[in-house]
Amino acid sequence: MRGSCGLYPSLGRHFKSMKELAHAGCMSTRRLYDCLNGHKDFTRAEKKAISAHIATDLMTRQEINYSELQDAVRAFQGDFDEIYKRKVG
Repeated sequence: MRGSCGLYPSLGRHFKSMKELAHAGCMSTRRLYDCLNGHKDFTRAEKKAISAHIATDLMTRQEINYSELQDAVRAFQGDFDEIYKRKVG
């Protein structure tokens, strides 16, 4: 799903579909598309929900990628855009 995440391409490696990502963020797919394309911003609660979902998923795997887990925790603590949003420039 990597190519369809607009401004947040790194979210694509954590989710199999847009529906799964929307469900993780407790939002509609329409709102998700608007956020991914830059028409709207994710709310703080949506960012926390997505980050928590990623962290939980990473912790339940056989082999834990601690670097990605640390990024998910930092995103949950407020660095969501710095971690997952495409860098400009």
